[in-house]
Amino acid sequence: MIFLPRVGVNVRFTLSHLFALEIAFLAFLALLHLLQRDPELRALARAGEGGGFIGWGICVLPASLFGHNVATIFFLVVLGICLGWIVGIRREQITGGLENIADRLTTDGKRLANVPIPERGKKKTIVAPDPSIMGLETALEKPSIRRAPVLRVRHNPKNLPPSLRALLENPTAEEPKDTPSTPAPVIEYDEHYDRLSRVLRTSTEAEVNAGEMKVDPSELIGRLLPKLKRTDEQMVERPDGRIKHYFTAEQMREEKKLVKRDKDLPAMELLTDIEPEPPDEIEINHNVVLIENTLLEFDIHVDVVDVKSGPTVTQYAVQPFKEVKNARGEIVKERTRLSKIAALASDLALSLSVKRLRLETPVPGHSYMGVEVPNKKPSTVTLRAVYESKVFFDQWQKAKTPLVVPLGRDVAGVPVVIDLAGMPHLLIAGTTGSGKSVCIAALATALIMNNTPDAVKLVMLDPKMVELSRFNGVPHLLGPVETDLERIIGVLRWCTREMDRRYKLLEENSARNIDTYNSRLGQRRKAEHLPYIVIFVDEVGDLMLSKPEETERALIRLAQMARAVGMHLVVATQRPSVDVITGLIKANFPSRISFAVASGIDSRVIIDTVGAETLLGRGDMLYVAPD
Repeated sequence: MIFLPRVGVNVRFTLSHLFALEIAFLAFLALLHLLQRDPELRALARAGEGGGFIGWGICVLPASLFGHNVATIFFLVVLGICLGWIVGIRREQITGGLENIADRLTTDGKRLANVPIPERGKKKTIVAPDPSIMGLETALEKPSIRRAPVLRVRHNPKNLPPSLRALLENPTAEEPKDTPSTPAPVIEYDEHYDRLSRVLRTSTEAEVNAGEMKVDPSELIGRLLPKLKRTDEQMVERPDGRIKHYFTAEQMREEKKLVKRDKDLPAMELLTDIEPEPPDEIEINHNVVLIENTLLEFDIHVDVVDVKSGPTVTQYAVQPFKEVKNARGEIVKERTRLSKIAALASDLALSLSVKRLRLETPVPGHSYMGVEVPNKKPSTVTLRAVYESKVFFDQWQKAKTPLVVPLGRDVAGVPVVIDLAGMPHLLIAGTTGSGKSVCIAALATALIMNNTPDAVKLVMLDPKMVELSRFNGVPHLLGPVETDLERIIGVLRWCTREMDRRYKLLEENSARNIDTYNSRLGQRRKAEHLPYIVIFVDEVGDLMLSKPEETERALIRLAQMARAVGMHLVVATQRPSVDVITGLIKANFPSRISFAVASGIDSRVIIDTVGAETLLGRGDMLYVAPD
């Protein structure tokens, strides 16, 4: 109003102009709200985005009746009409301009109608050539007369091997009949075959009668030696006089220690109690004898110093050196290269009669290598058995957050306990039936068993519709288990808005993370404490295929920023391909679990190395910690 008259533009603002300006402003607020393309318009207004509550109030009725696109077009037309009225464009000017355009188009059309159209070139008539004067050029032009030249290539005898030169010179020549006969091959003495035969004969002492094999393992193990002290290790004397370790069932029993539970938490008796069953003593010591004797037949002296029994495999700790006295009477160690032992993996698997054998050379943090032999009867890993172990008790005492949950047992049978707050997000992959949904259900059950609804909240998104529905009705849930794709995307958007709200609270209280914020509120304001939120997504591959942009945007934003405000993601997929697990998703999920996958390529996508394709598929996993 101040500067327009100085440049020669005089705009008079009458009452109608002010009314049109106000309507244009309201239409602009409605357009701001609609152009966000958010199905939850009221939640958008609460977050202070779009056109606010005024924009929501104006656009909610047209959008609900006619849809977002029709409402957007309507408010664009209203905005254009109001702006034209404010600037001074009237109906007479619009109709006059349209009439001028119509007149010009009519004049140009009449002028172009009088211009003659140039005649197009006539088709050339093809005159048939005279057969009497048809020469080489005409014959080459007609495809039917065209002939391909015949080339005969004669080989250069110098470029042929000597065995084919005579055949080239005389093609009808036959092979000479008086060729000397090939002598019969001479079977030489095979040292490896003889050693393997001897180890099978001496290690098992088998007698084959009527197709059955009778084995007496107690004769191979040897005679137990008396212990001088109760704390001494049990030793055994082999039939050939060697003194070795004898492993008992008491050494493999797990130490238990119960965590003191709050009276408000569910009772531990709700969980099934199944004790892990280690292999038999005779079976373990018999395998120790087979390992030692097999390597001894290849002149490798080893000593099995420890046995760790896991749920599916038993790990035998093989020490690749022995202590001997030299000429001076000093005790020195004779070492064996680990690569030499690793080359005998097939011989070990043959003597142990197992389907597969895994050698860990060496075991990290120890001075021995591991030979992992599958158990004949795999045991079940239960949640309660891990809860009642001493390892979980120690981890629970050191925990700084309520998100400490048991994950399972390693190959040595030691419980593995993780903290979701330190991960801070977990990515799970594996084929159908490998155990992903059971893993998610176990993690959710552990969080519910250990925490009250005031401390931890759960958000469950289940596109498969049948896996997580059993958790409906649990007080820890922020809402029902969502199964519809559109509502799942809406829940992910709500999670991002909840993350922004929490960051504003932390900014107002000058707190760096959720722990600092809750500690500053104190016990008197415990009702205002922010609970931890764990978001479970059972099958993210279905979401990435149907709504790739919205899903990836929400997941990446949550994974990048939600850790400090106590929101953590647990995402599972059965399709670990690069179009589902993109580079940005992998970069923000440092902790990963891989169940059995189809190929080594899928294993590289999820854990950046091969190995997951050789898993058994009954819940065994490869776990990559964030450190």
